[in-house]
Amino acid sequence: MILYALEIVLLVAGIGTLAVGYRRHHRNLLLSAALLLLASGMLPDVVQGFSDGFNGSTARPLAALPG
Repeated sequence: MILYALEIVLLVAGIGTLAVGYRRHHRNLLLSAALLLLASGMLPDVVQGFSDGFNGSTARPLAALPG
């Protein structure tokens, strides 16, 4: 639920920043908008991949190794 809300917030912030940057002719705002829109699009996949990798890991903490 939180991830979905964060995705929507990033999308709205990216669209808003894009509109403001375009109207004021600010390249940095346009760059920020592009990064926000990129983050909103890839966030669910990154979190899902991290979660799958973490859950599928067979790594153990160093303290658990015999030694």
